[in-house]
Amino acid sequence: MEKFNFYAANILSEDCEKTASIYSRLFSLEIVCAKKNHAELKSSAGFSIFIDKPSNECNVSPGTISFSLPVFNLDKINLAPLVLESYYKKENYASFLDEYQNRVWVFEKL
Repeated sequence: MEKFNFYAANILSEDCEKTASIYSRLFSLEIVCAKKNHAELKSSAGFSIFIDKPSNECNVSPGTISFSLPVFNLDKINLAPLVLESYYKKENYASFLDEYQNRVWVFEKL
């Protein structure tokens, strides 16, 4: 059986340059390339995020990415322009949505 390793998360956008700029700023990700129809971001840990505008060659739907924090304090998290969709206080994690309905989970991981 093949061993699969996590490579990247994919998210949807109508303006990939704009979305890449927002995600780069919010999560300190390096912009590898950013065009109107496609962008790529890379983290210092080595994972990538691909941002694509739907086309005949690229069938993309809203996606989900997750980030962890050593201490989660919702009052101190400012992810504007993302919108808080749900917060689970007991488990200390939250879900945010961007303007294209891509979901960003943020959770506490010790």
